[in-house]
Amino acid sequence: MSPERLTTPPHWEQVLETALSLPGEAGSTYSRFRTLSLGNQALLMMQGVIEPVHTFKGWPDLNRHVKKGSKAKAIFVPMFRKQEKDNGDEERRLSGFKLVNCMFAVSDTEGDDLPKYEAPTWNKERALGSLAIQEMAYESLNGNAQGYSRHRQFAVNPVAAYPFKTMQHELSHIVHGHTADDKLAEYGDHRGIFEFEAEGSAYLIMNELGATDQFDADESRHYIQSWLQGHKPDEKSIRSVFSTADKIIKAGRPEGGGEDG
Repeated sequence: MSPERLTTPPHWEQVLETALSLPGEAGSTYSRFRTLSLGNQALLMMQGVIEPVHTFKGWPDLNRHVKKGSKAKAIFVPMFRKQEKDNGDEERRLSGFKLVNCMFAVSDTEGDDLPKYEAPTWNKERALGSLAIQEMAYESLNGNAQGYSRHRQFAVNPVAAYPFKTMQHELSHIVHGHTADDKLAEYGDHRGIFEFEAEGSAYLIMNELGATDQFDADESRHYIQSWLQGHKPDEKSIRSVFSTADKIIKAGRPEGGGEDG
């Protein structure tokens, strides 16, 4: 990194270096929901469901409970039978699938939602207006995905583990330009660096806004390092991380400007 070429706070270089080098730890954020097969996803959509789903007993683990009168949605559940092997041991073998009403959508549940976090020196509405970005409803069956962004819009999972950090991650994707038409075609080839850039900017933003209690820094570092797979980001990518974080922070502050500010 070249500090003399940066106009952002010099301590950001150290913060980002920490994200790149200090060992992280995988948490449960991306594994709290069952992974659904494409067939079950299609089946749920045919039942009008386009939001995260979980079992009756699974929702309490996320501090939510199924509302009285809610009707379970059906999915195909694998059925197994025990079969004795030649050596006398038993093994479980797949015998087929059974249609079972066992899944409830997040809208079928209720619970004590966490209060919305507001950074003392940063305003969400001001930032979105300044950056010309809109928030949209989360419409996905993937409960493990924390959010997504398309063009100049983003959505945050209603049961995201860290909604404020997820918002910063998705805003970063947009400001980096990852969601522009010409970049979307490159996403598959450059996903690792795109995810590093978005999470790297979000990591800086969370630290700069004093919102370190609103995300798991260990998990964030693990996310960054996993996507980079041991590779070192180049100078252009690092400059983009700093520039994007700076734009988003300034956009949400009283004296902030637009995306070009």
